[in-house]
Amino acid sequence: MAASPPSPESGAPDPAIQRWWDLAMASLQAEHWSVAEGALLRLIAQLGDQPTLLDPLGYSLLCQGRYAATEAAMRRALACGGESFWIPHKLGDALRGQQRLVAAVAAYEQALEQGSDSPITVRNLLEVLDQLDPSRAIDRLERFALHAPAVGWSPPAPWQQGAIEAALHSPGSELAHGLCRRGCPDPAVRRRAWQEELQGLRLCRALGWLDGTQADGQAAAVRQRLTGLIALA
Repeated sequence: MAASPPSPESGAPDPAIQRWWDLAMASLQAEHWSVAEGALLRLIAQLGDQPTLLDPLGYSLLCQGRYAATEAAMRRALACGGESFWIPHKLGDALRGQQRLVAAVAAYEQALEQGSDSPITVRNLLEVLDQLDPSRAIDRLERFALHAPAVGWSPPAPWQQGAIEAALHSPGSELAHGLCRRGCPDPAVRRRAWQEELQGLRLCRALGWLDGTQADGQAAAVRQRLTGLIALA
């Protein structure tokens, strides 16, 4: 977010504009969303549509759950040349809030094309794809791995972190299984995978996911018991 307000057309500094800008930024920091909205609207009325103003306005609207208004602000920001990847990202959030999931996917993809390196963009994209069809989320996970290869998982690359968060938020376990196949060692992700196999009494497969799990007391106990059961079978 810009540290200073845009200048008026005259280029001359305007103390009133600075005061409104300072109020808007302080209100965003304090999570006083409606106050920030009012200050930013005042600036837009004086200075016209500018991405520097519309971007934080969209954030204040999004945090109030006003998705249609957020969408309108973000589209205006894009129309007047906004280049920050957060603009299409917030557009995706607004569309998702309106359950326009296919359009939300396109907006998140645009954010990635504009250089998003935020795990949040990846997380939100995968969550929406998973909601539409888990197989689409898995396909996109594979493309992340193909086009943004990472060396190991410690620490996770941004796309890996976003995918981990999406897998843990997903109602199903498809993303967790996809990550495990990619060698993800995160105990919570692997727990989602082995617990589902265990519930389905697929003991050997459950043991397979347990074998790659980092130090985890519960996992170690289950692994020991499964090993004994399989040996007796």
